Amino acid sequence: MPLNAEDDNLLKTVYQNIDPLESLKPGDPRYQPVYGLAASEDPVELLHTAIDWEPIASMQMFSGFRGSGKTTELFRLKEKLEAQNYLVLYVNALDYVPVAEPVDITQLLIVIAGAFGEALKGELKVDEIKESYWERLWHYLNKTNVEITEVGIKTGVELKMALKSAPSFRQRLQEMMINRVNDLKGQMDKFIEECVQAIRAKKGDNAKIVFLFDSLEQIRGSASTEEAVTRSVEILFANYADKLQLPYVHCIYTVPPWLQFAAPNLTDIEILPSIRQWSKDERSQYEPGWNALRELLQKRCGNDGFQRIFGPSDAQGKNPLADQLIAVCGGHFRDLLLLLREALLRARSLPSLPLNEQIITAAISKVRGNFLPISIEDAIWLEKIERTRDCSLPSNKADDVQHLTRLLDTHFVLYLKNGGKWYDIHPLIRDEVAAIVARHKETNSPEATAS
Repeated sequence: MPLNAEDDNLLKTVYQNIDPLESLKPGDPRYQPVYGLAASEDPVELLHTAIDWEPIASMQMFSGFRGSGKTTELFRLKEKLEAQNYLVLYVNALDYVPVAEPVDITQLLIVIAGAFGEALKGELKVDEIKESYWERLWHYLNKTNVEITEVGIKTGVELKMALKSAPSFRQRLQEMMINRVNDLKGQMDKFIEECVQAIRAKKGDNAKIVFLFDSLEQIRGSASTEEAVTRSVEILFANYADKLQLPYVHCIYTVPPWLQFAAPNLTDIEILPSIRQWSKDERSQYEPGWNALRELLQKRCGNDGFQRIFGPSDAQGKNPLADQLIAVCGGHFRDLLLLLREALLRARSLPSLPLNEQIITAAISKVRGNFLPISIEDAIWLEKIERTRDCSLPSNKADDVQHLTRLLDTHFVLYLKNGGKWYDIHPLIRDEVAAIVARHKETNSPEATAS
């Protein structure tokens, strides 16, 4: 007997409300605050304080692994700053930079200035700056040896488009401008200063400006360009980070989290951790993290919907069925929402709600399958991470950094923080990793080799 119409509609509504890839905007009732509660220190508050305590300008780097909620937290920072009358300009770097190609300082300086001007125009709704940065750059390049007219670029708008979509032009521009970085930086600063003057003319001499340059961490290359892209980003931030500071502006750049491994001497990067559900040593349950994740499920389901889907909770708010999903999510919102969606899909076959053990087990099995198979090489590394609670990075070489980054981005490895940073492996793969390593040791034991 199928579900009744009311229960079926509830499952459909909740399912449509839990896109794991969606970044929530400020004020969304589905947003679950976890940072700053007992579950974790608040990285947004750290970013905010650094801006608030610097009177003129500042620059910070912010990061998070895939599914960590980085963009959602940036939106929260934006709302917090705007409540204090900061003018906050938000830019998605992927609107300007190709994701699979190396990036250099000349390209990034151009993109930052152009994007800043466009964001300002959109925020102030008037043309305080009579000429866009793209037009200025077009005139500037026409006075140099970069003959852009030979590739059919006749306006600043065409220059902007070519910078992202024409690799040959981008390479030629980089080759011609790499020895003029200081000149290009000076030109960019002059444009930003004029923008600041326009802002103050409209909003007062005490106007405070914040520039959020998001999604730069997603530049990682394809299978054939990954090493070149990684190296280009490492060089950019290791050698030219100081040139990314804009005059009279507080800047936050989202950067790849692997920079902490590839360039360990770089200025501190604030990285969003997984929600901590257990202690570092013995994995004793850490209740504040669990409570935050329970509240997330309740917000996505609605209080009444949560009880109908999972059954009644006890006096402490614990719920046996929901807690089984929480136990294996690894402290990742995205993985928890994936588990919930898989459970909802299977619930339609039930005669009535709530869910049952069979549905929960099937949902967990389905999501666990996203992690499989695990290679012997990965399993050996993962077992060491689990045993030492350290990333166990063999070296800072590109291959090792890229390997670890993939393990973190795919949630095989969890980045956690309470006081110091530490690592663990995802609960969904612990048994599989242990079994693979045990079989490998047995196969390669002296007795097995002898036989």
